[in-house]
Amino acid sequence: MVAVSARADSLGGVIQLDPSQAAVVDLPDGASAAVLGAAGSGKTSTIVEVVADRVLARGYDPRAVLVLTPARAAATRLRDRIAVRLGVPTDGPVARTVASLAYEIVGADARAAGVTPPRLLTGAEQDADIAALLEGHLVDGSGPEWPEPLTPEVRRTARFRAELRDLFARATEHGIDPPRLRDLGRATGRPAWVAAADFLDEYLEVVAGARAEQRDPSELLRHAIAVLDAGEGGERVAGLRLVLVDDLPEITSGALGLLATLARRGIPVLAFGDPDVAANAFRGGEPDALGRLSSVLGVPGIPTLVLDRAHRPSLPL
Repeated sequence: MVAVSARADSLGGVIQLDPSQAAVVDLPDGASAAVLGAAGSGKTSTIVEVVADRVLARGYDPRAVLVLTPARAAATRLRDRIAVRLGVPTDGPVARTVASLAYEIVGADARAAGVTPPRLLTGAEQDADIAALLEGHLVDGSGPEWPEPLTPEVRRTARFRAELRDLFARATEHGIDPPRLRDLGRATGRPAWVAAADFLDEYLEVVAGARAEQRDPSELLRHAIAVLDAGEGGERVAGLRLVLVDDLPEITSGALGLLATLARRGIPVLAFGDPDVAANAFRGGEPDALGRLSSVLGVPGIPTLVLDRAHRPSLPL
């Protein structure tokens, strides 16, 4: 028989936690941890119960706990579950994407400085800008010297534009400007990187003129990190006592940098995920981030906890 830990919910019902889940919920204030769990091990339920414990049992202000996810759909699902579980009013969403937090930090800093906050450049807008620039090159025979097999037919596809956006995002997160990307392409024998650097040079010039007030998510992350390192960030960050991260292996290096900056502010981080399932690795996800959480956050001795019970049966192959 598997031992369980009983917790009362906001409506007087009973929530049953297995010992591995209870160990996470019972972590002391100020503790960071990496929490490993396969699908069906109760990661989401554990995140919800950690939030409930901190707010309902330990008396945290709901705004002092924040759950971050790599994707909007996951944030919405968690936000709804947490709201039902808490049963108390919250000032703003408890669960949100990393990009949403970065946008709030940058916006708060802009308002404090008395300037207009930047607007998020959506993927659709960025795709349209890239498509227009590529098409202009094809029409007038200008632009970078793209190598084979990046033919005109390829460069007109949405898939090619998506790859360009991903490359630009990773370069921005790592602080790689067009000259550096060009040098890396030459040094590693990747002519596509050299062409992409030439394209990025022109793209940035066009965007600076047409969308000067907008920033893409990777730019917002770098800006937010700079704001936090300067000791700013607004009331939302100043009041944080705990950050939980769902699916840590799916977030990018820029998002990890934001978490490290929060940790430098003394905010503990509980990171959840399954390192064996990292669907976003080809777009910058960090599958090994859980295993090296101490080095990622710059906090020595972070323990690793494992959710070791299956709460839903495996589907037949």
